[in-house]
Amino acid sequence: MRRVMTALLAVGLIASISATDAEAQVVWDAPLMVSPETPAGWGVYLVDPSPGSGIGVLSTWRPSSGAGVGYRLGIAEDRRDNVSVYGGVDISGLIVQASNEFPVNMSWVVGAGLGVADDVILSFPLALSFGRSVQADGVWFNPYVAPRVTLDAFFGDGSDLNLNLSVDLGVDISFDPGWAVRFAGSLGDRKALAIGMSFRVF
Repeated sequence: MRRVMTALLAVGLIASISATDAEAQVVWDAPLMVSPETPAGWGVYLVDPSPGSGIGVLSTWRPSSGAGVGYRLGIAEDRRDNVSVYGGVDISGLIVQASNEFPVNMSWVVGAGLGVADDVILSFPLALSFGRSVQADGVWFNPYVAPRVTLDAFFGDGSDLNLNLSVDLGVDISFDPGWAVRFAGSLGDRKALAIGMSFRVF
């Protein structure tokens, strides 16, 4: 009980010193685009970033399908119309395999990354991802939802810590094992959209 109270007090302290939505720097983790069955390979996406003022481009790489490690690098305009470069690494692991008792797969996701322009923002998401793919008539369909909390550390004109709550809604569709169309959106404190394709290149 003491550990729980200490953790709650720490969260409250961080929240109390967090800033409002003053930072304009593009964050790397929106949309996070990680499901329990994320397709492997190289991905290229058009992104409406969070926060941002236009369309950006995001590239991802995942050595293996499902749980594991993912890498990303992107470029987009931030809220001040400055060009931002952002990137990060996510790591995920399966918690529950879908069964008759629990109808969906559940995985944990953690990550670390940054966005850089005039200012710098470091972001550390912690998420749970729920989903289950379906395959019928040669079509693979993979819907998922991923609620998360993210700790942001902002460095610019001063420095701030923020805790943000958001949720990803996504779907992957494939007609061939070599590629998949991917779409995801972030809601809550993160608001972003991404659409593109993932290709197996090995």
